Amino acid sequence: MRMPFSEFIASGDLKFIVVFIICTASAGYHFFKKLQAKKNQENQESAKHHNLKIYNAAFWIGILSVLSLLLGLMHSFYFIGKTGGIAPELIFQGISNTLITPVLGVCLFMVCRILHGISNSNPLKS
Repeated sequence: MRMPFSEFIASGDLKFIVVFIICTASAGYHFFKKLQAKKNQENQESAKHHNLKIYNAAFWIGILSVLSLLLGLMHSFYFIGKTGGIAPELIFQGISNTLITPVLGVCLFMVCRILHGISNSNPLKS
């Protein structure tokens, strides 16, 4: 049994997901701007600027992924403590919902790092 993608996204913390999407879009924008700069043989300073923006987007996605994991776990355990115990099925459901946003963040972090690596690579000169 698989969780539908729409339910996967809807079960995560929307604040973090919106920030992840904004950072990933920013990294994609600067990746394509860097490709255009390479194509037009623009100055090296512009290329460094775009690389830094892609790196910063990946960095913040990584930091926010860890933060969302910690906040989600803290939130889950707070309510478990308030109830004085809970059924194992509910614990596992809560933990699985807690892990949604960090998993998405790590995936987007890897995408941004790949974009940074691609845009940072130098083609072989023949």
